[in-house]
Amino acid sequence: MKKSILIFALLLGMSMIVFSCKNNDKQTSETETIEGQHDHYKCPMDCENGKTYEEEGKCPVCKMDLQAVKEEDSL
Repeated sequence: MKKSILIFALLLGMSMIVFSCKNNDKQTSETETIEGQHDHYKCPMDCENGKTYEEEGKCPVCKMDLQAVKEEDSL
């Protein structure tokens, strides 16, 4: 009985390791662009009242990292 429980626990543990290590390439981040759309970058604190930038960087006012916003969201 103890032997079968031990074998079951080992199999369960190994299957958890195998399935948890799968690479999930299908997930995309929010900042990735969809083909044909151009991203702009904007301060998350909106220090400059909606001003957007063409390149990544830091906000000149609060020094936070600029976040990508889709062109349609920045209009």
